[in-house]
Amino acid sequence: MKTIVFRRSGPSLKILSFILLLLFFIGNHWAQGRVAPASGMHVDIAVSGTVTDSNEVPLPGVTVTVLGTNRGTVTNLDGKYSLTVPDNAELVFSFIGFTSQTIQVGNQSTINVVLEEDLASLDEVVVVGYGTQKKANMTGSVATLGSEEIIKRPLTNVAGLLQGKVAGLQVSSHSGKPGSENNSLRIRGLGTFSSAGSEPLVLINGIAGDMTNLDPNDVESVSVLKDAASSAIYGARAANGVILITTKRGTEGALSIDIHSNVQVHQPTRLPRLLSNSADYMMYWNQGRQRAGGQAPYFSQEEIDAFRNNPNDPVNYPNFDWIDHSFNTAVANMQSVRVSGGNEKTTVGLSLGYFDQPGLTSLYEFKKYNARLTVDSKINDWLKVGGDIQLVNKDIQRSNWDNGNIDYQILAIYGAGPNYTPTMTLPDGSTGYVARYSSNIGEWTVRNPDAQDASGIQTDINYNVLPQFYVEVKPTEHLTWYTKGAVSYDNRALKNHETPVDNYFFKDGSYAHNNSTWQLGVRESWNTGMWTTFYSTLNYKRLFNETHNINILAGYNQEYSLNRQLRGSRVHFPTNELKELDGGAPLDQTTGGFTEEWAIMSFFGRAMYDYNERYLLEANIRYDGTSRISPDNRWGVFPSVSAGWRISQEPFMQQNRWIDEFKIRGSWGQLGNQNVGLYPYQEVLTTTSYPFNTAHPGAYVNRLVDPNLRWETTTMADIGFDLSVNEGLINVTFDWFDKVTDDILYNVPIPASVGLAPPTVNYGKMRNTGVELELGSFKRIGDFSYNVSVNFSTFRNEVLRILSPVYGNFTIQEGLPFNSHFMVEWDGIFQNEEEIANSPLHQFNPKPGDLKFVDQNDDGVINADDRVVMDGAYPRFHYGSTINLSWRNFDLNAFFQGLEGYKQSTQGLSWGLVPYIQGSPPPLDFIENMWTGEGSTNAHPAMYISGYAPVTGTRNSYWLLDASYLRLKNLAIGYNLPESLNEKLGLKFARVYMSGDNLFTITDWPGSDPERANTNWFQAYPQITSYTLGLKVSL
Repeated sequence: MKTIVFRRSGPSLKILSFILLLLFFIGNHWAQGRVAPASGMHVDIAVSGTVTDSNEVPLPGVTVTVLGTNRGTVTNLDGKYSLTVPDNAELVFSFIGFTSQTIQVGNQSTINVVLEEDLASLDEVVVVGYGTQKKANMTGSVATLGSEEIIKRPLTNVAGLLQGKVAGLQVSSHSGKPGSENNSLRIRGLGTFSSAGSEPLVLINGIAGDMTNLDPNDVESVSVLKDAASSAIYGARAANGVILITTKRGTEGALSIDIHSNVQVHQPTRLPRLLSNSADYMMYWNQGRQRAGGQAPYFSQEEIDAFRNNPNDPVNYPNFDWIDHSFNTAVANMQSVRVSGGNEKTTVGLSLGYFDQPGLTSLYEFKKYNARLTVDSKINDWLKVGGDIQLVNKDIQRSNWDNGNIDYQILAIYGAGPNYTPTMTLPDGSTGYVARYSSNIGEWTVRNPDAQDASGIQTDINYNVLPQFYVEVKPTEHLTWYTKGAVSYDNRALKNHETPVDNYFFKDGSYAHNNSTWQLGVRESWNTGMWTTFYSTLNYKRLFNETHNINILAGYNQEYSLNRQLRGSRVHFPTNELKELDGGAPLDQTTGGFTEEWAIMSFFGRAMYDYNERYLLEANIRYDGTSRISPDNRWGVFPSVSAGWRISQEPFMQQNRWIDEFKIRGSWGQLGNQNVGLYPYQEVLTTTSYPFNTAHPGAYVNRLVDPNLRWETTTMADIGFDLSVNEGLINVTFDWFDKVTDDILYNVPIPASVGLAPPTVNYGKMRNTGVELELGSFKRIGDFSYNVSVNFSTFRNEVLRILSPVYGNFTIQEGLPFNSHFMVEWDGIFQNEEEIANSPLHQFNPKPGDLKFVDQNDDGVINADDRVVMDGAYPRFHYGSTINLSWRNFDLNAFFQGLEGYKQSTQGLSWGLVPYIQGSPPPLDFIENMWTGEGSTNAHPAMYISGYAPVTGTRNSYWLLDASYLRLKNLAIGYNLPESLNEKLGLKFARVYMSGDNLFTITDWPGSDPERANTNWFQAYPQITSYTLGLKVSL
């Protein structure tokens, strides 16, 4: 039975009430501040006309509004419109892909308008570090996504929406857990092989932030800074690239309300196909034990026959499918409301969001509440102030087994045998949970996921409050001083209430164990974090003689981070009804906690020059100091230079009118990585207790340190070009990059006799070299239009310097990709004894049906000396494709994403692929293709059990599987309601859509999901396939 716990949400209601009250006062002030109309009388007149493109093709769906009001309409299928307006009104004609026009009505009753296609994207302004820049004049490698592209998929995690959209940005979804999708992001390959990590810096409105706190409906744009020229302004935190996210703010004009609502049906994308026939399960397990050295069978033939002969008695002789039992179809819903408006002095924006996502398993529930309020006010011609506040509440309820780790519950589902059920009738007539089939079976001790659910619940409540405030001063026409401050406050309350549950053996109903290792109790932890940011910039822009354009920026930045944790537990509660710490026995309580803090101070600058928007130069520099690095090395300088040539602007190119834009560019720069841990240059004391009664605490130094630890530094060069042909019919962006990371943190090998952990030093060096290509095409043909884009990226990773080679399950050697596959080469299946006798000597005395390996050095023995490097450590390339088609009011959008050439070794990570790991049922694919006798197959060995040495004892390429895939990530069909119907309904705009995510996958990967092949995929929460019905309305 599913348990739902209801709690009062007092703080959330208070916050919501506060926001609504604040909005009321702001709206009242705004209304009072509006300038009253002149006393002169104005006459309403009827205006009509037709809107066409430059080829005289009518444009349906063009928005026609009266400037400064909410009065408006939309052109019909013939491009016609009609509207009653005051004679002093100004009409605004706007349409995606075209340049907007504003026309004074005057005494005109017919106004026909020709809209010109917006060729740029050429005049598009892109968000870059500490400012904006005209896209055509950019010399760095920056990719951008607008809000229209982001919200096409009904996801709640912005990171997932970026997947496959940007060449060079690799986004992997390692789990489908609601609220904990665990997306990893990399820009241009593996940034480092140290603990400093390869994740890019994420800034939301200029402040370091968490993408999971965002409502995608609030996102205005995303800029991905990939090269050193665009990232160097962020210095010590930009070695892995930068992602800039800008959220929507209030807009000038009458009050507008946008509503987005959808309902989503979630199912697992792909689940293992495991054996659920109990008789076969028992028979094959006996066979595997016999093959492993004549071990006694677990099951008698009488037991097997009883299960085989009683298929209609599921109580006593079940064929239980744990996967079918444990996974559900879940129904989620998302609601978003955005209110915006203002006048020439003040604009206000308010957004509220709610997302409710039940899990695919029985005890998992995620709820998310978002609120964002923005206010911008122009005090006078030289002073502008504004601010916003973000409020986020994320609430997760789940089984508390293994401290709420749902992945282990998934492992329990995959590992339970079909020959028992979740519950059974005990000899005394009561009902009990089943541990496993019998006491002599070598299964994992804790299996039953239903018993895990009954053992208690974990609540995980997260709050984030992020207020920001800015001041913009323009003392002169060309000079702007901008200052911003922000404080991000995070609070996480984690609470486990554990109830011991007895488990029994299915075979005879005897007592097995209690699934709790401690008594009835409560564990709680409280984590609080505070992040303060302040930066100030002075920006001088000026155009001389209509040809020389300069833009100079200087700035200062400081940030401070503080994190605290307090935790405690008590057990021996007298009753299950008590769920607070005070209810437990104080003698058995535990407590703990810590405090972490660090800070960074920075000075930075940028100078840009262009001659007649033709020859482009840019230089950036940042001087960073961080408390993470030793005092002698904590300050670092990170410069970059770049240049561009817009060949299309040259006089000799003017005759080639079909070329809209052609620019070549290049950049060089150095970036830093300060994520080296907290004070790794200092010796750390570890506390402990006297071993007999733990009454006398002590401390000791547990590791050696290098007091001269430095930054990790990345040097990057980039050469590329941008080409646009025939009004967007063909668009090409190409980049080649060379990225070298030096002074990588590396543990020095030391003798074990030292008795301390090895010191970390700056020694490693690594290179990533690659290319990125983006192709696009846009065309409008009458009522039909298409917009197609394809992106492709590839890179080669190479270790340039390490202290000494590493030879293990993977190898680290100079000249090879980091963590290259290193193993014995698999050469098929031994078919008979004669083949074994005529082969090199294999370890572990193989039998017919076991794996056969290649003797690489021809010494007649298969051992570790025969290991070779295998390809596939990194994908050969990543790719993505977006197809947008529209006809009149209908549109169809498809998004494909995938990778090619990646291989993953599943040896040791094989639940769902390998038979009888701690009793887990064998996969049906293995059974259907396993060796059963001479000449039967070379695909899989004969039936075996986990740990069988001839198959698993040597790391070998039988386990190295191709994880390449092509996936239809999203398919959406939408319909925009016609203008006539909107008018009847009193709407500005309305749209209904249907959407599907992760609809199909083409892959040879036999596991649950190729997208998470580089993780412990066997026990990961399944990826989600979703079907969505949604509605968007503008009032």
